[in-house]
Order: sequence, then C-alpha cells, then structure tokens
Amino acid sequence: MLKLGEKTGDLPVIPLHGSTRDLRDFRRRAHVVLLWDPSAGEAELAAWKERRKAESQRWTWLQAEAAVPSAPPTDAPPGTYLISRWGRVLAVHPPGPWDMERIERDLLTFEAQDCCDLSQAP
Repeated sequence: MLKLGEKTGDLPVIPLHGSTRDLRDFRRRAHVVLLWDPSAGEAELAAWKERRKAESQRWTWLQAEAAVPSAPPTDAPPGTYLISRWGRVLAVHPPGPWDMERIERDLLTFEAQDCCDLSQAP
C-alpha cells in the first residue's frame, strides 16, 4: 500500500495537530508526510508535535501536513513517506526525525514537474 509511485488508498492517520482522519481527506488540499516509526514512543511523538509547531510557517508554505498512522500499517516498512496531494507516494526516507530541507526539495521538485509536464510540450 505504501510503495514509491503508487496510490496510498484509505489509511487512517492522526495529524500532529489534529484528530484522526483518513489520507483521502487530504486529497487536493495538502501533501502529507507520514511518519511511521514503530519504535517511537510518547516522548518522540511529543517532540514531533513541538517541531511541527515550530516549523508551522514552512509547513503552511509547502501546503503539507505531518501525520502518524492511527494503527500500524501491516504492509509497509517503517519510514518517512512523502505523499502528494494526489495520493501517490513521492519519496520514502528512513524513519525518525524528518529532514525539512529534503522534504522541501522533494515537494518543490514534484510541484515543478506536476505543473510543467514537459512530456506534453510540442
């Protein structure tokens, strides 16, 4: 279900600043950075929430949201999954604290390719 280039389908998630939602709720509205780390405890989750709050302007500018699965995915290895607003997995990074520079670079590259599909040029 969480494979590079594939659609994610329905997966219940908990945004770092909200209540349980489904990945489909973010479609066309925001990109999602899904943090799936089974070894992360309450302390890590609290640190992620604080970091998300501290970087809120950047998240808003990128039109992205950080979330964790509400239940452990059975068919996906741990990692940081970057999911486009169209519901496709754009990138998979190692689990743990996210690298905002890499997320920004990945999203800007995706946006440039998405809005300027040169394969359709004359």
